[in-house]
Amino acid sequence: MDTIEMIIQTKSTLHNLVVTKWFTQDLLSIKWWGQIGFVIFSYILCFSLMDKTRLTKTILFGALISVFAVVVDIVGSNFNYWTHTVFILPITPSIFLYDITALPMYYMLIYQHAYSWKSYAVWNIGASAIMGFVFSPLLVILGSIQFSNFSYLDNFLMISFIGFLAKAATSLIFSFEDQYQSTQRTSQPFARLQPSMKPLDEPKENQDDTRDSQ
Repeated sequence: MDTIEMIIQTKSTLHNLVVTKWFTQDLLSIKWWGQIGFVIFSYILCFSLMDKTRLTKTILFGALISVFAVVVDIVGSNFNYWTHTVFILPITPSIFLYDITALPMYYMLIYQHAYSWKSYAVWNIGASAIMGFVFSPLLVILGSIQFSNFSYLDNFLMISFIGFLAKAATSLIFSFEDQYQSTQRTSQPFARLQPSMKPLDEPKENQDDTRDSQ
């Protein structure tokens, strides 16, 4: 059998297993409702606490956190470092609880209150410790995730790296934007100082017709 066909069949089998488990075990269970409640609570809490005057930068930062977390989750799941065991929706990896809720939402609050790199580093390490050594073990105890050949220390380091990478990427993006805006403001005064175009002389025939009419 061709390798691609084997991969397709294996993926189909995995999808069918996930869907069956979701319908028979996860949907409307206590663990499922618990995850739904945590997601809703986190979004309401974090948006109510956010500084609404800085939403553009904050949402960009949160989006980068989420993108990096999803990529890491896909890689880790494919290498069997961890396995999600409760699914909000029948897809794997289950990105809703951790990748697009817990990490981005609470890190967005950190981003808004940590203005300097020094303060952000302290907050990032503290939040990574809570996520890696408290939140993740709690998910394991509740049966929402299982780790294989991946320690809580590894999880802590991974989350810290995501936090620093998102902060650096956000700072770089807005640094480029500020430089471009500064260049635009500098070039505008020179554009106003350019000499106006001298009107072209009237064609000789028009001049002659004017003299004849006089």
